[in-house]
Amino acid sequence: MANRVEALERLGHDVEVVAVRDHPSAPARYASLLAGVARAARPDRPRPAGPGTVVEAHIAHPSGAFAWPLAARLRAPLVLFAHGSDVLRLPGRSWADARLCRFVFEHADLVVANSRYLAGEVTRRFHLPAERVAVVSPGIRYADLAAARSASDAGDMAGGRGARPYELLFVANLVHRKGLDVLLAALAELHRRGVPVPRLRVVGDGPEREKLRRQADTARLRVDFAGALPQHAVVGELARAELLAVPSREEALGLAPLEGMAAGCVPVASAVGGLAESVTDGVTGFTYPPDDPSALATALVRARDAVRDPARRAALVTAGDARARTHDVEAAAAATIDRYADLLGTSVSPATGSRS
Repeated sequence: MANRVEALERLGHDVEVVAVRDHPSAPARYASLLAGVARAARPDRPRPAGPGTVVEAHIAHPSGAFAWPLAARLRAPLVLFAHGSDVLRLPGRSWADARLCRFVFEHADLVVANSRYLAGEVTRRFHLPAERVAVVSPGIRYADLAAARSASDAGDMAGGRGARPYELLFVANLVHRKGLDVLLAALAELHRRGVPVPRLRVVGDGPEREKLRRQADTARLRVDFAGALPQHAVVGELARAELLAVPSREEALGLAPLEGMAAGCVPVASAVGGLAESVTDGVTGFTYPPDDPSALATALVRARDAVRDPARRAALVTAGDARARTHDVEAAAAATIDRYADLLGTSVSPATGSRS
């Protein structure tokens, strides 16, 4: 979210963020969001001098539910950014969640899905007309990732593979749907096949950490749990890895493989949801059927053989870079501004103010 805000501001637009305050209590979090919405709706608040205001909501519930009355108060279009959970999981949690999500989707002037896959799920599940659904990537910090890749490549030429010391990297929250257990099972399968097992570096934290650590220890795998790291440090991790494993069971888009490709490492990803749009088997990375440790083990062998061949690795990195470049956060922000101009019935240039 911070990347998008910065990109919009660099394009010359005024952005006001109404955020949820981090708190262990759900009522306290909702209260903080409600207070922020109330402040933004006050009639004495200064308004930008641009052609109009657009209210962005990221995820239908709770953000979208709070943003709808704000948009009505400001007489502004409501744009709902669907990130995945509000389409794929939240509506199935309870009758009330389903009704609330449907209400927000039906009342949004525009729904922005982060992948073609998610756009299809939005139209199928909520019966929205195609013209009210746009596909725009949330965007990655391509320039930072590409710079890290260049630095790594320079070190590689000077000192060999030492510039990419991580054979295999995993970057995600440690929750069931991210599939680290599948990756660990795949590495155990490599051991049973008598195939060299790469050392795995895990960046991320979550409720399944100890369970996953026990799984790795039981299988006697070489796994380094680095914990959660700040964004700038994750960029460096990606630039030091040969392969990036993305074994998700569910993914609306999946920024990790795109960030990995921009940083010069080759993704091995499950062919599920939006991942299939960014990772093309044998072209920008390697894929396998989701939740299948044996198939993932085979894909890891294919990937490792490819990256150890300089010509094949160069082709994979070049194709991956071209794919990642299309998800640059600056381009993504500009694409949404073009859609906002249509909503507002005006021309929005980078010099004019818009408020989100």
